[in-house]
Amino acid sequence: MNKSKFIISNYKFLIVFIFLSMSCGFSFKGQLWFDTNYIDKSDNFWYFGYISELSLKGNNNLDFEWSRKLLSENHSLSSANKNENYRLWLRYTQPKYDFRIGLQKISFGSASLLRPLNWFDTIDFASTTGQTSGVEAARLQFYLLNNSLLSLWCIDDDQISCGGRLELLNKIGNFGITYFNDENNNQHEVFKVPRIIENQPSLPFPGSNHRIGLDYRYDGVIGLWFEGTSIMSSTKNINLNRFDVLTLGGDYTFDIFNGLLLSSESMYFSIISEQSTEGTDENPWILNQTTSSLIASTPIGMLNDIMLISIKDWETKDSYNLIRWATNFDYLSINCLLSINPSPVQDSFKLMLIYNH
Repeated sequence: MNKSKFIISNYKFLIVFIFLSMSCGFSFKGQLWFDTNYIDKSDNFWYFGYISELSLKGNNNLDFEWSRKLLSENHSLSSANKNENYRLWLRYTQPKYDFRIGLQKISFGSASLLRPLNWFDTIDFASTTGQTSGVEAARLQFYLLNNSLLSLWCIDDDQISCGGRLELLNKIGNFGITYFNDENNNQHEVFKVPRIIENQPSLPFPGSNHRIGLDYRYDGVIGLWFEGTSIMSSTKNINLNRFDVLTLGGDYTFDIFNGLLLSSESMYFSIISEQSTEGTDENPWILNQTTSSLIASTPIGMLNDIMLISIKDWETKDSYNLIRWATNFDYLSINCLLSINPSPVQDSFKLMLIYNH
């Protein structure tokens, strides 16, 4: 094991030592949820989960967070229970920089649903919990002039993999450029396609790769954004060469009802594969796919929101639709979700109760 991997893997001992030796204030909160999904008489399931969060604020600009995630999954033919860390990090802050080490959230990009830059998060557009898996990482952020931000990180996965992101904020919008050198030689997921149906298969990449991403967002009378990434293989003698993904989006709020927000995104995705056999003249083949989404949402009264999400696959001509009704109180939210899918994907009805304390 190299030195850097040893340091990142054993940061937990450093966290315990520091906070056992210092006085600090603390807070405790959590999120409790119950999620049931009815598909048909032979296939329905429910989840019960709880995330506890302990936050400690120490002297000398140190703070710490530890969250545990308890989850019970019960399907028609099986059940499973999980008890694992959700967050576990130590942070040191100064006016011009921020250093954090441990199990943390790393998420960026301008798109909201079709997101080429969701390299490290698992945010679900259909959920109101705001939950996302974390990564074991060391991250350093520098606060530059004009509210710009430089982020550098190293992630402890199969190998230590490092990257960075520069965000420039000005009057004409927010611009970001991101790079990541993924050293994981195993077949693994490099970005997460929107989860439209249950048990949706992942999109794996066969080994180590370089990733570069660009994104831009303008928030005016009309919101406009783009987000793109190119994932290039750094492994020799494989057929798969590159993933290219580009999303264009926009939104506008109409002055009808209590405000009707319409948002649309289109994502172009291509897989470029080159023949690895020496001595052949075969041309690379390219697989193209385009997906579009439309989101319409409006508040109803003081407590309720209704949202319609429609996703269109232009290659198969299939449409996936989701209607969500949410009722929000101070600590409790109730969500009803109805999905209407093309055959043979079954429709489903989901009820989710979320309590935050």
